[in-house]
Amino acid sequence: RCRLTKKVEHEEEAAEEEEHLATTGSIHPPIHRRRRRRRRRRGLRASPPWDAAASASPPGRRPRRRRRRTGTGGSPRVGTAEHDWLWDCRGIGGGGRDYAREMEVAVRVVQAACTLCQRVQSSLLLPASASASGSVHSKIDRSPVTVADWGVQAIVSWLLSDCFQDENISIVAEEDDETLSSSDGAALLESVVAAVNGCLIEAPKYGLRSPEKELKAHDILQAIRRCSSIGGPKGRFWVLDPVDGTLGFVRGDQYAVALALIEDGEVVLGVLGCPNYPMKKEWLNYHQRYYRLMSKVSPPTSGSWHKGCVMYAHRGCGQAWMQPLVHDFGKLDWRNSREVRVSTVSDPISATFCEPVEKANTSHSFTAGLAHSVGLRKQPLRVYSMVKYAAIARGDVEIFMKFARAGYKEKIWDHAAGVVIIREAGGVITDAGGRPLDFSRGVFLEGLDRGIIACSGPLLHHRIVGAVDASWNSSTL
Repeated sequence: RCRLTKKVEHEEEAAEEEEHLATTGSIHPPIHRRRRRRRRRRGLRASPPWDAAASASPPGRRPRRRRRRTGTGGSPRVGTAEHDWLWDCRGIGGGGRDYAREMEVAVRVVQAACTLCQRVQSSLLLPASASASGSVHSKIDRSPVTVADWGVQAIVSWLLSDCFQDENISIVAEEDDETLSSSDGAALLESVVAAVNGCLIEAPKYGLRSPEKELKAHDILQAIRRCSSIGGPKGRFWVLDPVDGTLGFVRGDQYAVALALIEDGEVVLGVLGCPNYPMKKEWLNYHQRYYRLMSKVSPPTSGSWHKGCVMYAHRGCGQAWMQPLVHDFGKLDWRNSREVRVSTVSDPISATFCEPVEKANTSHSFTAGLAHSVGLRKQPLRVYSMVKYAAIARGDVEIFMKFARAGYKEKIWDHAAGVVIIREAGGVITDAGGRPLDFSRGVFLEGLDRGIIACSGPLLHHRIVGAVDASWNSSTL
């Protein structure tokens, strides 16, 4: 305790001793009375004040004194002068490393990135927007890329480097600066710079620091180039997919911002920002455009949490959480977080399965055959991006299946954050052979056995793995 608190306690004890001496003739009150008084005083001591910008940590167990750290679960504890509360989860048994700092920074950074994405997507959806036509470009593989992809990568890179200044930050990310650095990319680079600075100026709203002056074009390019790590089995690196599901993003539908931390080939924490994720799972069956239309016809209650979330988890906690977007609620308040758990449905007849929308890197016909063979009766839910992983973690669907065509390689940034969230929410995710996904072999999921299967529980997972083995030889994959 601080010196002022000790001084007050000593004065209180001296006054009580004088009163006791005057009434009983004894010098000191009985020791049990002094101990009871101290316990009562500690119990009535006011909680530390909440701060709107850099407030509490994820809810878990009740707050504990800083000297007593918790063992399992993401639970609050008294923190530093900058934060009243900090995330505390060190895995089962409490013997693991404490990733409080990394978890808190990652969630705040993804919150800021989601704000940039929402602004860019809104501009893309404006009718006859003058800026929309120049904001979407094609990569060599013909997949789309936008101002948001480069902008988010620059923001995450700059903020992580700023928050961990004393450490060598290594980041594996999807985008590079080749297009922006070309002679034809000047106007596009200008748009990215404007989007990044417009977001970073609001960094204090997320409990982060803004740059002292606006970033220039070369600062943005340097931040993007910093995300050039190739991963591997040793060391520590962040994995970022700035806009997962860019096709859904440009169409005004679902997308995700995905950030994960990997140490020695194992994913230790993951954060998924899902700005368009509806809180009512029934709306996942509809295009986000229809949801926006219906929201205008029948607006949600003011201040209600009706869509958008940031979901996060740490390996070994056995818990996953989600919180509303700062962009929609105006402040970051960890007390609004909710724990998420997978569905308890284990009967295939009642289960819902989801798969990617795009046909280019998955086989809808093969998954349809698998669904029929294991007894799934509901129509598949086709969703863009890692929102599918968030849906399983939240209990909105029970199964995700993806079987890529020959020659396609899965990238680690498309799965890392979602994998740890599903596991900590109680789900199971492996390749089609039942083996864990391997994040220790570079930017690709090398050694992947046929495809990826994620389920809400082991019973459904076992049935689907068995069905794959039984039908694979007759497939054309």
